[in-house]
Amino acid sequence: MIKKVIDTNIIIDRFSDPDLYSEIFLSSGIVYLSSVVMMELRAGAHTKEALRAINELFHFFRQVDRVIVPSITDYEKAGEIISKLQVSKGYTIKKSASITNDCLIAASVRSMGATLYTKNKKDFLAIQDVFDFKVIFV
Repeated sequence: MIKKVIDTNIIIDRFSDPDLYSEIFLSSGIVYLSSVVMMELRAGAHTKEALRAINELFHFFRQVDRVIVPSITDYEKAGEIISKLQVSKGYTIKKSASITNDCLIAASVRSMGATLYTKNKKDFLAIQDVFDFKVIFV
């Protein structure tokens, strides 16, 4: 069975326009939500309407038991990826905290044998240069 993990940027776009990226959600496979994406979405919810929408989304994914929570190994692997990105790509973690989240998403996606769907080509291509995982750019 195909496993799909949806990145924060796609979910935010779907809140604005529910028809966007419908092929990802309607094609074969099962959609999962990363707990890291949950954190990013919650951090950006500043209105009652946004918070309600986010809570409904979280509730759904919890109910169907499709929330991915990174393991200790995923955290270790993410640290290794971050280290490689600093050396090989010149990333500065102090200036780019979101890359930490992206590395954790990549590590957990690979450990569950899933594919990440994202619009963030720059960072995930850099991660893919130092860490093999499945990603589809939309």
